[in-house]
Amino acid sequence: MMFLNNDKISISQMVSIIILTIVGSGILTLPRELIEVAGSDGWLILIVGGLTVIGVSLVHGYIIRSFPGKSFFQILTLTLTKPIAYIVGIYTIVYFIGGTGYIIRIFAMTVNALLLPQTPPELTGLAVLLISAYLGRQGIEVLGRMAEFIIIPLSVVTLALFMLSWGHAQPSNLLPVLQTSPFEIIRGIPVVLFSFLGFELLLIFGGFIDKPKKSTKVGAIAIVMVLLLYQILNASTLVTLGQQQTKELLWPVINTFKSIELPGAFIEDVQVVVITLWIVTIFMTIAPFHLGATLLTMELAGGKEHSYYALLPLPFIGVVAAWDTSIADVYESLGTFSDYTVYGVILLVPLGILISMIIRGRKNKEDKVA
Repeated sequence: MMFLNNDKISISQMVSIIILTIVGSGILTLPRELIEVAGSDGWLILIVGGLTVIGVSLVHGYIIRSFPGKSFFQILTLTLTKPIAYIVGIYTIVYFIGGTGYIIRIFAMTVNALLLPQTPPELTGLAVLLISAYLGRQGIEVLGRMAEFIIIPLSVVTLALFMLSWGHAQPSNLLPVLQTSPFEIIRGIPVVLFSFLGFELLLIFGGFIDKPKKSTKVGAIAIVMVLLLYQILNASTLVTLGQQQTKELLWPVINTFKSIELPGAFIEDVQVVVITLWIVTIFMTIAPFHLGATLLTMELAGGKEHSYYALLPLPFIGVVAAWDTSIADVYESLGTFSDYTVYGVILLVPLGILISMIIRGRKNKEDKVA
């Protein structure tokens, strides 16, 4: 057991955590972003980008498999030396804190605009942040069991809503196809990459997996499941709203479900149901990010019990969440922040670890031969 009061989590629990973390962060705006880049060929960019992300996740899984039972900070120390491990650890904490802050701000503003117009966004954000901190204190095992418990009913209800939204669908909105050049497809990959953020938690939580030898499967399974969901989401939005209307809406996914008419009208506004489902998924994005920052903070401080550190990131998250006043500014700041942190966390750091492993492996072989 790596940390006190934390048991191991299963492969299925880790997959559930990653799926829910990915979906919560960018699902509301993804169709608009895909259409802006590739029009009706967004499905193609999703496939290319999804395969790219799967390749990156395999590297993450290989690292975890090579260091069974080791935490992310321990892996950094063994491969990149302790001084560099501290620098990378702080950099990763900044990524988690900033990401959590921006997601909370988007969450609070969305709920304020669609459900609670009289409630200050700051109050809504504070409430979910405190709940996240409480869940984080309980450890990875509780988070894993919660994710595994809610993912199946959440998926069933979501797919049912998608099917109901097809009542006013116009399949011709999916045309034309294969009109996007290879250059534009490559240019659109970062959009997909940002929409799959959350798979990097495998590196942070990998030491808790009860069967680390199967770690390479975790990211691939989660990303394939999310890719299927994103394809359904993108197609449903496109056939319901069309390209032009989707491009003009801030949250096109919400508008997709406004056309649903339930038999008997026992639910007056389906939008409320959709927002409720999204609240659950975005909470399951915030909680793992917060827990990741907590665990790394504990290790950098040399602590043994992570629950004592769960409150430390909150002031910094609050500052980030309160930094911008409009939703447009929040998305712009999030984009800038992501450009400086995402590539480092999900690409450069794992590649640095992998290169170090290769060099050390060759050196060990040479020493044995000598």
